[in-house]
Amino acid sequence: MKLKTFGHVQDPSATYVILMHGYGADAQDLLPLSEAIPTKKTFNYIFPEAPLSIPLGPHWTGRAWWNIDMARLQNPGLEHDISQEIPKELATTRKSVTEMIQALNVPTEQIIIGGFSQGGMCAVDQLIMSGHKFKGLVLLSSALINKIEYKANIKNISSTPCFISHGQQDAVLKIKFSDQLQSLLSNQGHPVERHTFQGGHEIPFPILEKLGQFLDRI
Repeated sequence: MKLKTFGHVQDPSATYVILMHGYGADAQDLLPLSEAIPTKKTFNYIFPEAPLSIPLGPHWTGRAWWNIDMARLQNPGLEHDISQEIPKELATTRKSVTEMIQALNVPTEQIIIGGFSQGGMCAVDQLIMSGHKFKGLVLLSSALINKIEYKANIKNISSTPCFISHGQQDAVLKIKFSDQLQSLLSNQGHPVERHTFQGGHEIPFPILEKLGQFLDRI
């Protein structure tokens, strides 16, 4: 399935930053980040839109990269480890994201890939499973899934600078899921810059400042 994308290309020779939105949102949700992330260098921002339409309420729908059980995820009485989960739509989503990247017609070494929440999970999947070398990885309030397959394949990935942020009071994806991401990447020699903050499932401005510095640096 061809993904709809938003964003702009200011300089085709500059670094591309692909950021994928979270469950229930759409590409418009992250689109303002192209102006909100403070950077000194020029970047081309691309915001793909997830392929699935999901009901959120009466006459209200959102987009998703795959279906999830939000009631279970947000139930504090049900302790579970999503790192073992393999969404049934994951392979199809991976193919769609790969085709979207190929359509940009730029080397993946010129691309920093990332996302918020479920979009960050897509970015990790793309980094590890696509076979391409990316310039960097950005994970905002995200989590580890498909742990067994990722652990088996990450050994083949070249060292990639990684940026991780997570709220200490995140009730949607607990900070322990961010710990798992950091361990997976760090244990294989990927340099990880991680920032935690007092807050929930969000991207506060101080994190955007840190992210801008990371983008400029790599």
